[in-house]
Amino acid sequence: MGLSSYKSNDNIKVEPEPQELHTIMRLLMLDIHTINEGIYTKNFDLIETGAANINGHAALADESRQLVMNTLGDRMAQFGEYDNLVHSYADSIRDAAIQEDMGRVLEQYRIVEQGCVNCHAAFQDEIKSARLIRMD
Repeated sequence: MGLSSYKSNDNIKVEPEPQELHTIMRLLMLDIHTINEGIYTKNFDLIETGAANINGHAALADESRQLVMNTLGDRMAQFGEYDNLVHSYADSIRDAAIQEDMGRVLEQYRIVEQGCVNCHAAFQDEIKSARLIRMD
């Protein structure tokens, strides 16, 4: 599972520390796997957890945010649209899991999955290349 925000013993919401983009993506992949496991086993608690973790993932670290902004330039708005779509529909998956509505879970999941695929197809190689150059 990804690192979602959590509540301390005082019920104060504590935000996770900002992380690099590649770390966030790997954790989101684990959250997607959690949702998949929940779907295949009809475990709505797993589905809810995975979807909530997608919405509660850490913010981008400043260096990663700057790299993405510099790399994408005017296309940053499209990146943001994909991000908003995934977050919005992940929240819908969580709601559907709470209601134990598998049909709605599957409908919303397909949208999230396609949003991820579209964003990766549009930007992954370019951002990865820029990140590797930065590391040299």
